[in-house]
Order: sequence, then C-alpha cells, then structure tokens
Amino acid sequence: MSSSTALLPKDRKKDDHPIFLRVCHSPWISIGQKALVGLRSLTAAYLLVSFLALMKYELERNKTGLVTIFKFSNIACFIQLLYHAIAATYTVMHLYYPHHGSQPRTWKTRVQRFLSPPRQHSSTQNRTWFSIFYSAANTFPLVSAAMHWFVLVPTKHATIPGDHTFGHGWYTTFFVLDKYAICAAIAFFEVFFLSSIKRQEPLGCHLAGLMFLAFLYIGWTYIGYVVADKYVWWFLDHKQVKWEYVVASWVGFAALTDICFFIIYGVAGLRELCTKKGEHKSRGYQQLPQ
Repeated sequence: MSSSTALLPKDRKKDDHPIFLRVCHSPWISIGQKALVGLRSLTAAYLLVSFLALMKYELERNKTGLVTIFKFSNIACFIQLLYHAIAATYTVMHLYYPHHGSQPRTWKTRVQRFLSPPRQHSSTQNRTWFSIFYSAANTFPLVSAAMHWFVLVPTKHATIPGDHTFGHGWYTTFFVLDKYAICAAIAFFEVFFLSSIKRQEPLGCHLAGLMFLAFLYIGWTYIGYVVADKYVWWFLDHKQVKWEYVVASWVGFAALTDICFFIIYGVAGLRELCTKKGEHKSRGYQQLPQ
C-alpha cells in the first residue's frame, strides 16, 4: 500500500465522517496526505519556536514576570500551538500507522494508539469537546489580534505602542507581528486549507462553550491580580474605571469572542463552497465530502 494512501472508508450514511479524521485530511485535492503531513509539521514547528521566542521576549524585555501566564495573547498562542501539535500528530499516525488496532498489543502499539486519532463516541461527546477546542484554537488568535489593534493600541495601553512596531529592532517587530498578525493568519490557513472539519454544529453549543471560556479567562485575570498584584487589562480594574464599565467589558470580551468565531465559521462555509465533492481515486485517497 502506498504511503500516500489515507485509510478512510466511505460512510454509506448521510452522517458525517468523524471529526478526528477530518482533521487529518485537507479539503483540497491538490494537497495530498504527504503534503499535509509536511505542512502540519512545519506549522507546528514554527508555532513552537515562535512561542518560545515570544515567552523569552515577555520575560526578558517586557519583564512581565508572573503576569505572562495571565495574558490572553499568550494563552491564545499556547492553545493554538497545542492544537497544531495534536493535529500534526494525528495526521502522521493516521497516514503511517493506521493498522495499530489490528496488531498484537505491545508497548509500541499502545504508544501508537495513544498518539492516533481516537474513535468518535456519542456517549462521551468527544466530538463536541474536540470541536470546541478546535474552535477556540482558531478563534482566540483573532480575538487577541482584535484586542491589540482595535482596543489596546488606539487607547495607548498596548505593551508595545503601535508606533514602536517597526524601527525598534527585529525582535520587537517579530514579537508584535507574530502575536497579532501571523497567528491569526495561521488560523485562517488552518480552517481554509488544512482541515476538512465542517462548520461547527450545534451552533448554540459552540457559542455557549466559547462564551464560557471567555468568562473563565476573565476569572483567570482576577486570579492573576491576586497573584501578581496587576491587572492584565486596565478596563478590568474597578479603581480605574467604574464597576458598570468593568462588567460591560466582560460582556464585550465575550461578544468579541463570538464575533471572531463567526468569522472563522464564515471562512469554513466559504471553503465548503469552494471545494468539490466526490472521490478522486487517482490521488490514492477519498476527498471528504463538504
């Protein structure tokens, strides 16, 4: 069997293919399985190296200390890195080690099973949980970018002022552009080119899930204040703004999260319109139906 053959039996039902297999297939027939493995590996490697570089900048130049782990932009980068590391691992295992389940159980096959895409179970709702994780990984970078360019920079509360993005060293330029532009571009690239995951459903469940995560982060920032004696964003400090504005900022942040989710949702819908249905046996694998 060719190493470019992706094992994905066609489902006779109208029901969808498992989400864990959709993440292992590009919706574009021109992106074969080997190419997808390469693209996912390069993306994950870039995100890992850039994340380490961002953390080094935060600690050594911005001197944020403990506040580093409470900043939304850093959390968004970490979740995106985690998703792409998982997606790359699933894609590699799905292509090169698809038969571990039928082999004698050894430590090697156990490791392969652990690293492979799991089975989709309705009883555990692991599809829904992974879909919310996928949504957060691709929505949060947009939220981070929007907060920086449309809130923090105009109000002059950005860690690095907008007029310092260029002309203050390559490291500073990389820090700003990677965090607030490249990560968002990678999110679009993932949804449109790399993943065959369809538009999220049930929609209400995903909106509620992302809003929950947004409010969970708000709670995390107040833990950060207790630990580091500093608020991540000035509008969360009731000593600087009135409580009604603080509460309004909570709601606004959750609303911004859902707005960015709808952008990702729209990109997925556009991709579904652009890609073709059907099998392409000459390519050695089945293109997933959109």
